[in-house]
Amino acid sequence: MQDSGGPGEATPPARIVTIGDELLSGERLDGNAHWLARHLTGLGFRVLGIESVGDEGADIGSALRRAASDAEFVAVTGGLGPTLDDRTREAVAQTWGLPLEESPEILRELTGRFRERGYHELPAANRRIALVPKGARPIANPRGSAPGLWLGPESPLDPCVLLLLPGVPHEMKAIMEGPARELLTRTFGSRLRPAMSRLIRTTGVPESVLAGRIEALMGSSAGVEVAYRPSLYGVELRLSARGAEAVQKLDEAERTLVPVLADHRYEAPSGDLAEAVGLALSAAGLRVAVAESCTGGALLRRLTDVPGSSAWVVGGVVAYADRIKTAWLEVSQAVLSAQGAVSEGVARGMASGVRRRMGVEIGVGVTGIAGPSGGSDAKPVGTVWFAVDGLGETRAERVRFPGDREEVRERATQHALHLLLRAVAPSPPSTHVRANPDGLTG
Repeated sequence: MQDSGGPGEATPPARIVTIGDELLSGERLDGNAHWLARHLTGLGFRVLGIESVGDEGADIGSALRRAASDAEFVAVTGGLGPTLDDRTREAVAQTWGLPLEESPEILRELTGRFRERGYHELPAANRRIALVPKGARPIANPRGSAPGLWLGPESPLDPCVLLLLPGVPHEMKAIMEGPARELLTRTFGSRLRPAMSRLIRTTGVPESVLAGRIEALMGSSAGVEVAYRPSLYGVELRLSARGAEAVQKLDEAERTLVPVLADHRYEAPSGDLAEAVGLALSAAGLRVAVAESCTGGALLRRLTDVPGSSAWVVGGVVAYADRIKTAWLEVSQAVLSAQGAVSEGVARGMASGVRRRMGVEIGVGVTGIAGPSGGSDAKPVGTVWFAVDGLGETRAERVRFPGDREEVRERATQHALHLLLRAVAPSPPSTHVRANPDGLTG
């Protein structure tokens, strides 16, 4: 999203290019790209894209051309070492017709480093590190031998700024967080407007449904971007805005979305819905016990993974066999015979039974068909019944979840937590994660 105003005031667009055959073969995860994207966003750039290429010079040159075609800043990592497969300098020189020149400054630094390590002469291979495309400015590397290289606005790449960085992560980060940050701030100045962002966690609603509802309301919240991050556990929303009125824009967007988010939003410092449940139970002075079938103890595990959960979790039972449901949880045999193990009546009986047997205020029952077998036309694989008993009522719901056995169990566990939270705290809190000036959500 670009800020309004003339081109000279627009948020500067940036691209990231990472280099190395090991990135394309899958031998190594591209942690540099992930870190750079977060760092540049935090500085105030608008990252347009990330591209990884191998060590071939022609491929590097093509990637750099593409990146510089629409970005004002390009960060490049990798290919600056002393070996023959380090070809980034040569690719830059050939792509923009710049001669390579040996830098006396870099050569002195390298020679000194090797003498300190007991070498009287600089190895011939390491002299390659001192080769610099004409017009490039070396940037000291406090953690290694290969310096960064800066081709700024005065270089032949104008108007694009190019920064070449070592591929070793701790060296790259040291340069970016030190001298490169100063150069970028000086070059782009007030145009670097870090995005303010808020993270909103939701559960119990599919991404497509949530997006449709949000997009129908967001017309009045101009200047706010919404990003969706779905998972087995729900959808995280990231609201972002830039400029002097970013906080006001985010406030307006949140107010607009209250009707959509009310039944699905939850607050938890760790991001875990189980923690939100624990906070609600603790605030209300309530205790819970659970009876599980298809989830096999996963619900109790999620609850007891929360530190301090012994104050509000009493225990649970995995009632896989029907005789455990009837003998221990006192589920009606007549209901079990008439409706089957996966039914509303059995879920209600499990919830009320575990509440009575464990002497707590709230009981939860879960019974379903996780698969891959056991389904029928009436009760296909993925069908799960839930019940929450206590506080003078029993709530029951049936949901059919997609996915394999493990996905069904994970989704069912999350939904049970959501149903429990709705029973304990019918009106979820409307507080938000505070916006951070570095563009990252906390």
